[in-house]
Amino acid sequence: MDLEKLEELLQKPDHTEEEHAKILDLIDTKTLRNSADADPPLKALLYAAQGILYPTLSFSHIPDLLDILSQVERTREFSREHAKCALIWQRFYETRPSPKVRVLRKSDKDAIKRLLKPERLDATRRIFVCILEQTIRMHVLYLWTHPKDSYLLHHYLRIYFPWALGRHESQRLYHVLLTPEETARLAENGMSCFRFMRDAKLWEEQRLRELDVSVLPDSYFNDDQGFQALKAKFIGNLVVADIVESITFYLKKVQGMAQKMESLLG
Repeated sequence: MDLEKLEELLQKPDHTEEEHAKILDLIDTKTLRNSADADPPLKALLYAAQGILYPTLSFSHIPDLLDILSQVERTREFSREHAKCALIWQRFYETRPSPKVRVLRKSDKDAIKRLLKPERLDATRRIFVCILEQTIRMHVLYLWTHPKDSYLLHHYLRIYFPWALGRHESQRLYHVLLTPEETARLAENGMSCFRFMRDAKLWEEQRLRELDVSVLPDSYFNDDQGFQALKAKFIGNLVVADIVESITFYLKKVQGMAQKMESLLG
C-alpha cells in the first residue's frame, strides 16, 4: 500500500534524491484525495512542508505548500474533535464506571481542556488563514516581478481565486475548509491582488513610455520608488522570511498539539 511505503521511507534518517521525490509524490497523491481516510500522516506533511520552505522558499511549489498546510489544518481539526469526544466519554464513565474502561487522570483531563480553550484554537486558526492570504499575495508579487515566470500568473490566479474567473468549483482543500467569513476574507485578498496588478500595469506602461523601451530591466522593480510604493501598499513590510517563520510556527503548534493528544489518549 502507498501509506505503508510512505511510512517505511519516513523511518529512514536520510534520503536519496530518488527517495525524497518518491515521498513527495506519495504525499501529493494522497493530498489530492478528499477522503479523511486518505490523509497522509502528520509527520509526512511536515516533511513535505519543510522541503518546500528550506533552505529557501520554493515559489514554484507554493500551491503544493498551501495544499499541504490545508491538510495539516484538517489534521488539527481532527485532533480537536478527538479531544472533545474524549472529554464526553470521560464524563460518561465518571458517572458509570466500568472495569473495562480507563478514565483519564484529573491532570490529563485538565491538559486536554487547556488544549481546547477557544482562544487558543481561534488563535491557531487565524494564523492558518493569515498564512493563506500572505503566501498568495507574496506569490503574486513574485510572479509579477520575475518576467521569466510571469506567464504562470493567470494559471495560479485560477487556482487561488476560481470564482473571479468564472470557475465556481475548486478542488483545493483550503477552499472547502474555510468558513463563509474566511471565504469573504480570501475574496477580498483576491481583490487586493487584482488591484495591485492593475496599478502595477499602469506604472509599468508609464515607465516604458518614459524610457522609450519595450521591456523594463529586472532591477527596476527593486530600484524604482514608484513601484516600491505599490509594493508597500500591497504587502506592507512583509518579506519571505516572515512567511517562512509564520508557517514554521504554525506547524510546530499543530505538531505539539498532536503529540500532546497522543501522549494523553494514545
